[in-house]
Amino acid sequence: MTYVETLNEAYPNPSLYGGKGSNLIKMLKLGIRVPPGFLVNTIAYKKFINDSPLKEEIYSTLGNDYKPKDVIALSTKIKNFFLTSKIPHEIMKEIKKKFTDIYKKIGKENSFSVRSSANIEDTSNFSFAGQAESYLNKITLEEILEAIKNCWISLYSPNALLYLLQMRKNKIKISLNDLKMAVIIQKMVKSQVSGVLFTANVLNNKMDEMLINSTWGLGETITSNLIIPDLIILNKQKFEIIRTVIGDKEKSSVSNPKGSSTILIPTEQNLKESYSLNESQLFKLYKLGLKLEKCLNYPQDIEWAIEDNKIYTLQSRPITTLRKGGILRV
Repeated sequence: MTYVETLNEAYPNPSLYGGKGSNLIKMLKLGIRVPPGFLVNTIAYKKFINDSPLKEEIYSTLGNDYKPKDVIALSTKIKNFFLTSKIPHEIMKEIKKKFTDIYKKIGKENSFSVRSSANIEDTSNFSFAGQAESYLNKITLEEILEAIKNCWISLYSPNALLYLLQMRKNKIKISLNDLKMAVIIQKMVKSQVSGVLFTANVLNNKMDEMLINSTWGLGETITSNLIIPDLIILNKQKFEIIRTVIGDKEKSSVSNPKGSSTILIPTEQNLKESYSLNESQLFKLYKLGLKLEKCLNYPQDIEWAIEDNKIYTLQSRPITTLRKGGILRV
């Protein structure tokens, strides 16, 4: 039984690697630059539960129906179950080997991002995006193991549980026992510029336009709505800038030089007043968006980062909620 696989050796399988993990594998096979790393698959998650001394209590809890008023108590109960359970030795052994192997390749001065990838995530029918957690700039094996367990726990956060209730209202029937979580561990991209590219204009539903949000530093300032990023709208039929707006970009997220975390720092005044992307970078993002939309057969919501003028694709998922007046990224 294999619990951990390198990204470039795996084959897309949402049941095994979740939606986010499977899309990363697809992008690698398309020749798109993706940070190197490995995957802890959903079999490992299930073994974690099955080897827990609290297995019966966990499955009994996951098998129960719940209502909005139960969400906080249910989330806390599951979290405590998971915190009390240890990651099985076989899984830890495989993670340690992959961790050691990748460190030899990328160098010990680098750190890692640890991202959750649920089996119900990132399809054209619905998106679990934003419900599960990501942990950035992790350095040691112990920190990565802790982050993996926290990714599993995040599958049952209050927001995630409420989202599942909303799915039921939309006639998508799924129980907590149906949920499985894979985890993606990748080299941390210490980006000078990062952002999000939509291959459709989500402000006005125009399919012949692209929309880009960008900022200095790491992209969590955008995904967490901490700043107003730069806005660029492109003509999708030919590379042409339709509109640009400089965002305030008041803060920048960077790797903490003193620890395994990220920190917010004030953005320098000249950077606040400047566009974070140049025309050459815009053109490369434009070509990336065209390629991913064509190969994945659906308008895409793409997270990207630029380190030393190289564009890395961190994830790509379908835009599931195009609607008049904007997008709801659930």
